[in-house]
Amino acid sequence: MGSQATGTVEIAGWDEKPYEQIDDDRKLTSTTVQQKFLGDIEGEGSGTWLTSYFADGTAEYAGFQRIAGSIDGKTGSILLRMSGGYDGTTARSEWSVVEGMGTGELATLTGSGRNESDSEGHNTYTLDYQLA
Repeated sequence: MGSQATGTVEIAGWDEKPYEQIDDDRKLTSTTVQQKFLGDIEGEGSGTWLTSYFADGTAEYAGFQRIAGSIDGKTGSILLRMSGGYDGTTARSEWSVVEGMGTGELATLTGSGRNESDSEGHNTYTLDYQLA
């Protein structure tokens, strides 16, 4: 039987750089983000992803995010493969735990989750997981 972790994310740093400008409205960027996870996950996050921005202001992105801290009282780190999009008001990401990349007491954690951030800065997550 699995468990579920929920909580919020605070952005501690955001560095987004275009690496290709297609035209006035479309571009490709690389983003590095530092985060603080609160709730059932307590810890620091760092992520890097690539984003394609469309002419209408929406976007799609994919990348990796590492979280170091504790989940359910167990300490270590996990790596998430993430993909998602921005519809003009809300950014949504789907997560998948990358097996074999965890450390410490979280080394055997498996699962998947999601993250949602609205235009007002409310940033929440849910992670459905199992610890072997």
